[in-house]
Amino acid sequence: MKTADYMANQTLQGYSTVPATSDAKEYLRLLLKHKLGLCLMLLLGVGLAALYLISATPEYKSAALLEVQDNRNPIDDGPQVVDFNEPPVTEEANIIRSRKVLTPVVERFNLRQEIEPRTIPVLGDLTRKFPVLASAVEGLSFTKRFAWSDESLDISTLEVPRQWEDETMIITSLGDGAYSLSKDERVIIDRAEVGESLLVELTPLSPMRLVVTGISANEGVEFKVVKQSLQETLSGIQQALQTETTDNKTRMITVTLTGEDPVETTDLLNAVVQNYSDAKLSSESRASSKELELLEQAMPRVKRDLEEAEAALARFRTENGSVNQSLQDNAKIEQLSKLQSQMIDLQLERDELKERYSNLHPSTKRLDKQIEVLQRQISITRGQLRVAPNTDRELKILEANEEAARLQFTEMDAKLKKVRLVNDGQLPSIQLWDEALVPKKPISPNPLLALVAGTVTTLFLYIVYLTLRSALSTVINDQESLERASGLPVFINIPKSGAQRKIAAAAPLDPRRLLPGSTELPENASAANVLAVQKPEDYSVENMRGLRLMLEDVIDGAPNNVVMICSPLPGMGKSFVSANLAVLLAQSGKRVLLIDSDYQRGQLHKSFGLAIGPGLPEVVAGKSELKETVKATSVANLYCIPRGFMGAGIAREMPGNKEFGAFLNVVAPRFDMVIIDTPPILSVSTAATLGKHAGASIMVVKEGEIKEPQINEALKRLSFSGVRVNGCLLNGSSQPTPSHYAYYREQLD
Repeated sequence: MKTADYMANQTLQGYSTVPATSDAKEYLRLLLKHKLGLCLMLLLGVGLAALYLISATPEYKSAALLEVQDNRNPIDDGPQVVDFNEPPVTEEANIIRSRKVLTPVVERFNLRQEIEPRTIPVLGDLTRKFPVLASAVEGLSFTKRFAWSDESLDISTLEVPRQWEDETMIITSLGDGAYSLSKDERVIIDRAEVGESLLVELTPLSPMRLVVTGISANEGVEFKVVKQSLQETLSGIQQALQTETTDNKTRMITVTLTGEDPVETTDLLNAVVQNYSDAKLSSESRASSKELELLEQAMPRVKRDLEEAEAALARFRTENGSVNQSLQDNAKIEQLSKLQSQMIDLQLERDELKERYSNLHPSTKRLDKQIEVLQRQISITRGQLRVAPNTDRELKILEANEEAARLQFTEMDAKLKKVRLVNDGQLPSIQLWDEALVPKKPISPNPLLALVAGTVTTLFLYIVYLTLRSALSTVINDQESLERASGLPVFINIPKSGAQRKIAAAAPLDPRRLLPGSTELPENASAANVLAVQKPEDYSVENMRGLRLMLEDVIDGAPNNVVMICSPLPGMGKSFVSANLAVLLAQSGKRVLLIDSDYQRGQLHKSFGLAIGPGLPEVVAGKSELKETVKATSVANLYCIPRGFMGAGIAREMPGNKEFGAFLNVVAPRFDMVIIDTPPILSVSTAATLGKHAGASIMVVKEGEIKEPQINEALKRLSFSGVRVNGCLLNGSSQPTPSHYAYYREQLD
């Protein structure tokens, strides 16, 4: 089957010398095609990151390390009972962030005042970083209200009505130490001097007090002043104040505070820690004072019990004399004495707990149960002593009572002395291990993170944009989209050629060296701008060699040997294809005539170093002889008809349909192949006129430079004129070069 018949029966089936690529490769090809845009987005990301670093306010973080001591009584030398219901140390964070701790800090550092100069975001930060910009911007009239350098305002006293808290007031510098104050575009103070104490009546609201101690700003600069409510200020500090612990069992707490000023942040944190320690010490002092009060109240009763026990024992001995005691009874008495002593200790501990907890607290209930157990044991022990003789039994009881009373008195007296000693020099339960130090570097913004985030974000957004545009775009980017849009087979894909760009950039042969009407080239003339002559090993030329073979089959079934090379828009590469295809056909031994029908912008004569001379319009109109118009080129068997004169007075209209048909009937039989390079279809109607007389038509489309509707419109115009397009060429393809062209690429390099 011949190629012409095959293409007539198989639509959308082309001769692609470049194999199809995978989706991943197609996506990579899309990115490589827009590598310049990716580089610009990379630079944009770096610029945005730099602007962010300049405009972002640095934040500093200061930290202090605390240890929360055990809440048990430090003077209690006896065995300690672990209280599993004691709150964990992490709950100390609530105390640190409480209003009782933070409110004195707010008042001490006057944190309820918020003063900020009016600035333009980013631009104001740039002028503060670069004073040269500030001096240039400050002179403009519309910028006088904004701060551009280190403007400042100091207020020692600011009292406003409660209804005005958290609302913005504007203080405007009037120059020479004067200022005015307004709120909601209402002037409150027309003019006042720095250092002046003002009392402004705001009926029916409470009066406002204001003392401005300093202002450093040009005339017209505005400052935003806010008197924050205590709740709003505390909320801001609580958000910036954080506590960290490794686990719930640790007694160590790391307290951190973030702020814009490193020195002020450190001072604030140290003040918070000190207030927290003082609050804890005050609470513990009250508990110690209450314990001292209880011991002092109980001491006379214990002393009286001891004295009564000693007197009773002395009377009994005086009345009954010495009594022998068995060892067993002595052991029972000692046991009874110990049990009574333990019961007294538990009773004291229970009394202390009742000062802090209710009777329903688990610790209080546990002590009550232990006291009940001891009371039962004491009753049992006393019952065992009753079997002894009355005299011995009574003596043992009296001695046990005296011993228990003495032990209780001794222990309570020692505890009272310790409580008094501790109360006189109370030690806090909070120990500060590491005081907050002034941080040297800010924790934010992070330059590396900002740079990475800026570049990654811009690149990601740009890639998303490219992906969506590629998915929604109708631009022809590959062979498949060209076949789908045109309904025609794609003969070949012509890859981009670096060698062609170099040749096109080189200076062409000056056609003025040739005399008008001359058909001979000078000895040093050459086809300097034709890739097939200068770089015949280039892989783009190798692709067009395949087109040369296909074209022979196409012409074999065509009415004549005339081939029209057309394109929908300028810049598609049709002249490049026409010139190189003509050279390849001539090199194969065929006599080829190349006609430049673009009488306005044709450049084929420059590609072959020919004088412009008379061209197609003149020879068809009979104003020039055929032998004067058809010019030989430096390529054997290749002849060219240039575009013709474009001087003043020369007709600029192309020949009519009949004249051109008659011309082709005369000239075409003299050559093996006639190639017509036509102007763009959507620009002028030349292609539609000349295409009627061509045996075959090929449309050249440049990848990424045309949309589907434009191709459809071009095919529609040719179809209305009766021109049938045989197939398409995809020029400037960015698809990877096949492996079997590696040899040509290496030779080119």
